[in-house]
Amino acid sequence: MKYVFLDDHYDQGHFLMSDLENHQDCKVIYKDRLHQNAIINAFCCSHIIRKIKKRLRMPFRERAYHAILHRYCDADTQAIFMTTGWYCDMLIGYIRMKYPHIRLVMLIRDTVKDNTDRNKEFEIGKIKRLFDLVISYDNVHDVPVYGLTYAPVYMSKTDSLDLSSLTCKYDITFIGAAKDRLDLIHRIYQNCMAHGLKAFFYIFRVKKSKKLSHSGIIYSRRYLKRLMFLEKELEANCILEILKGDAHSNTTRFWEAVIYNKKFYTNWKGIVDSPYYHPKYIKVFDNPDDLDYDFIRERIDVDYNYQGELSPLKYIDLFKQLL
Repeated sequence: MKYVFLDDHYDQGHFLMSDLENHQDCKVIYKDRLHQNAIINAFCCSHIIRKIKKRLRMPFRERAYHAILHRYCDADTQAIFMTTGWYCDMLIGYIRMKYPHIRLVMLIRDTVKDNTDRNKEFEIGKIKRLFDLVISYDNVHDVPVYGLTYAPVYMSKTDSLDLSSLTCKYDITFIGAAKDRLDLIHRIYQNCMAHGLKAFFYIFRVKKSKKLSHSGIIYSRRYLKRLMFLEKELEANCILEILKGDAHSNTTRFWEAVIYNKKFYTNWKGIVDSPYYHPKYIKVFDNPDDLDYDFIRERIDVDYNYQGELSPLKYIDLFKQLL
C-alpha cells in the first residue's frame, strides 16, 4: 500500500477519512479496529501503551507492531500518516528500524499545547526531528511559532446519512465539551431562549454543580456519537461555534457548515479571512448579549460553492508537493 494512515477511533475518524478508505492506494487503520486479536488491539491504544510499556519486553512490542503494519507496509509504501493519538517513541523507533524507506507524516488536529498536556512523550521539537513532515491546522499560532506545515483538518462528505430526508427542527445548535467556555455557552443559550429560538444544546463533561436547572440543555458524560452529532447539526438552521481560549483557527465545525451549506455563528474573528466567508451565511460575535437573532432565525438558501477542496485526499497532494 502506498499510503498508510494511522488514525484514532473509528467513530470520529471515519467521518474525516472515508474518502481515503475508498482509495486504492490508501489504507486507514483505526486504533479500535486494527486487529482481530483483542490483546494486540488493547496494547496499541495509546493510554494502554503508556501504562504498561515499561513492563513489556521488546520482542512482544515488536510482534504487536508487526501484526499491525506488515500487511500494509512494504517496499512500495511511501508514507505513514499518523495522528497524535498514535504517537509514542517505541512505535516511531520500530518504524524507522523496520521500514527506513518510509516517510513519516504527523497530523496535529489539536493545539500543540493540548497534545503536550495529554502525552508526556509529545515534545514538538522532538516531533519535528523524528517526522519528515508535521502538519497542523493552527495557521495562526502553532504553524508560525513552531515552524509547522499548515493544512486544515480535512473532512470527507458523509454517505451515511440520507441528507434529503433531514428537516430543519432547530434554529441553532451547539454540541461540545464545556472546557473553559461553560459560562459563555450558558449565557448564549439563555439569550436564545429569551428570544424564542428553538435550540439544541448538548454539552459534555459538566459538573453537577455547574448545570443550569430546569433548562432544555442536554448534559452528558459522554461525547455524542459522530453520526448523531452531524445529524443534529444538519437539523439546525445555524451551527454555533464557541472556541475555547487557546484555539486560533478554523475548525471542523466550520468545515461542516461549508460542506453541508449551513449558516454559521462563531466567536472566531479570523473567519472573515477564509475564502468561504460570506456575510449572508456567517456571523461573528464578540458579546454574547448582542447576537443577531434574526440571522439565526431566517431561512435562506446557503451555498458556499464547495467543490471538494477539504477532502482528505489533499493530504496525498500535499505529501507529493513537499516531499
